Amino acid sequence: MNNRKQVLIDTDVDIDDWMAILYLMKHPDVDVVGITTTGCGAAHLTPGKVNAKNLLMLTSRPETPVAGGTSAPLIYSNQFPNSIRDGIDTLFGLSLPPNPHPIDPRPAVQFLRETLLAATTPVTVLAIGGMTNLGKLLRDHPEVKPKIDRIVVMGGAISVPGNVYDVDSNYLNKVAEWNIFLDVLGAQIVFRSGVPITLVPLDASQNVPLDKAFYNRFAQRHTSRAANFIHDALTADISFVMSGNFFFWDPLAAAILVDPSLASSTSPTVSPQVMNLNVAQTLDEEQDTSGQLVQVTDGPPIDVAMWANADAFYRSFLDIINLPDEGR
Repeated sequence: MNNRKQVLIDTDVDIDDWMAILYLMKHPDVDVVGITTTGCGAAHLTPGKVNAKNLLMLTSRPETPVAGGTSAPLIYSNQFPNSIRDGIDTLFGLSLPPNPHPIDPRPAVQFLRETLLAATTPVTVLAIGGMTNLGKLLRDHPEVKPKIDRIVVMGGAISVPGNVYDVDSNYLNKVAEWNIFLDVLGAQIVFRSGVPITLVPLDASQNVPLDKAFYNRFAQRHTSRAANFIHDALTADISFVMSGNFFFWDPLAAAILVDPSLASSTSPTVSPQVMNLNVAQTLDEEQDTSGQLVQVTDGPPIDVAMWANADAFYRSFLDIINLPDEGR
């Protein structure tokens, strides 16, 4: 009997998404039943689908289905700068083995709906991109809600600044985080769906830097195909690693999905907190706060990880990503 946690991954296929996908694909307690991609994020839709599919060649399950979503968010047209998207689309000049398994022909929302309804046990969803696919799914197909055990979202900022302006100063928004900013309506639909949610915001990920110290540690230990690829990708993007602005955003959310204790602290001020959150929708280009997470007094409760145990995460990430290639 398969007792592993059943997981669907919805991703914009950024470099930290590569790490999160490979971490879960290699984790012995996880069974990834499918991956959906969005073109509303770091990768454009077509290269993102192909890259996600080819990443699976570094794991023992290259047949895992990959389905593509849309290139248009539900509202507005927020997007990463092309200077970032081009590098992500082309894997920073690296290559992956071509995966002979085809992209699933179903649109992402159809794939998610059919996969969830066919599941014999509730499925956990990891949301590590703009939430266009999940927003559409929960808006148009509420019948899937009982089949979702929990959605673990990397996104948002609670008591720390956002990171949109830091990446692209053409946007004057200093309060939103990218995964929420990319589709503010999709995020609001997910937050208000009533499905159990664990949110891993910038507050938690800022405890877990992907910096020179970690890179040097990883350089001493990358023995699997997945670990070798990640090391090569970080080397190709070494200027970002050394900048002090790179954090384990999506891999941290993936690790908390498997082990929620990574977000527990002895301090009540930083342990997971239950909040009611709205996503600001109004776009004002001169003083933009769209995508800001606003605490309110009503609505479904959301478990918010305000802290992360960096040492425990680093150990888990290195242990899992370096597991032997054929073993799980």
